[in-house]
Amino acid sequence: MNIYDYINSRDVAEHCRSINKTWDVCAMAAIIHSSKKHTMKEKHTAYQALIDQYPDAPALPNMHGFRFTSTHKKLAEMMDYERKVMELFKMPESDAVYQWYVCPHRQYGREVDFSTAVYRTWEKALDNVKERWQRDEISKITVEKIYINGEKGSVEVTFDNDGNVKSCNYSENRDTPFFAQFAVADVNDICGLWLEGVFYLDIPIPFKRGDVLICSGDSPEEARSVFVLDNIEHFEPEALARCLRGERGDRSDMRGWGLFVGGDGVIYGDHTGYFDYFEYYRGEFKRERRILHYVSLFMNEQIKLPELMVMQCRIMLDCLEERSLGINHHGVWIQEDLLAENRLTPDEKERIEKEDGLMPWVAKKLSNHQVEFLARERNMDKKAVQMGLTNGGGWFLGICAGIVHDEIHYAKTGDVKYNPERKAMARSVLEAYGHTEDGWIDKHSEGGANTGYGDIPMPDYSKLKN
Repeated sequence: MNIYDYINSRDVAEHCRSINKTWDVCAMAAIIHSSKKHTMKEKHTAYQALIDQYPDAPALPNMHGFRFTSTHKKLAEMMDYERKVMELFKMPESDAVYQWYVCPHRQYGREVDFSTAVYRTWEKALDNVKERWQRDEISKITVEKIYINGEKGSVEVTFDNDGNVKSCNYSENRDTPFFAQFAVADVNDICGLWLEGVFYLDIPIPFKRGDVLICSGDSPEEARSVFVLDNIEHFEPEALARCLRGERGDRSDMRGWGLFVGGDGVIYGDHTGYFDYFEYYRGEFKRERRILHYVSLFMNEQIKLPELMVMQCRIMLDCLEERSLGINHHGVWIQEDLLAENRLTPDEKERIEKEDGLMPWVAKKLSNHQVEFLARERNMDKKAVQMGLTNGGGWFLGICAGIVHDEIHYAKTGDVKYNPERKAMARSVLEAYGHTEDGWIDKHSEGGANTGYGDIPMPDYSKLKN
């Protein structure tokens, strides 16, 4: 079997082929399962080849404690499950209907589309997709068989734009007669979940820090996920060794950290996709994407910091137009106390220390009296409180919202602990930063006591101001 064909990235596949990398049957099964290029039928053919042609092996070491002695047996059970799921999916039933939704390719600018009608057969559902969509516009089609009474769960099948089955699953209800036909203690064991994300795979990569990459499947024209690779487990030998020994890590840790660029030309950091999808970016560097070229040069020590900063400014000015420029971007941000406008001269530091004054980012918002109130509430010194108030009030806003909620609760229940001055002071801190106690989880409300966050209420970010 040419296992390299199942690796999603052509560059990773070529690298593994060039070093003649081999894997045991469990790792090969996981590589086959993760392939986005192959249909379910093709994967079943490959799984059967693993059973027929390769020595059996137990589960790879993993941190989840997932153990089995025979990969061959697990693959046979999974294929049997998927074949029966497909039989159930295709079988018309009087209490079931079909619906579809479509994920488009990015470059066509169309959004995810849902069927507005239901269909008696899955073929009619697919036919309706073909009537509404051009083949080349489609990235993925999902057709769901839904039981009207809701007690039998549902069956989901994913198709490519040619109508080939990519995956299938019976979801929701594990107590239906369908699962009774499988003689296993845990039905999750037969659904391929052990291939989804349990294992950290030993897949060598050719990339280094500073390479400009995309994740495979994105063409250069549509790729929004172009990034400069900053870090990954492969760059830390001991961390990688622990992952491969199963002491830590799973497939979720097969992601890296990269530097991306926003429409304003400003760099931000974020998690990348899986490294077995990484490919060298072969497109052009236009508009804001130009900065990634210079970041790569800087990280590879081909230019120095001043040159990078000049190009950053040039590209930002080209991109900004009428848009405003924020200070903090996801994964790349400067703490408020480190901003140039908050920097203290030696004389200012000495004066603040002598007069027990406030730092600039606090003095603009709060009085000494309010800061001392927060220090008493948290049993902290004033300096620590002021550091906690960086970045728009920080976690002290949640503390103050919790105090107000407490005092409102004490007042309603006639508790002797009720302290109106404490409530007013906490509210004044919130108001100084443009907030109230509304929009924060109240541990005294229904369900709020079980949030698990003690006396530090967590905000509902959908309601809070930006």
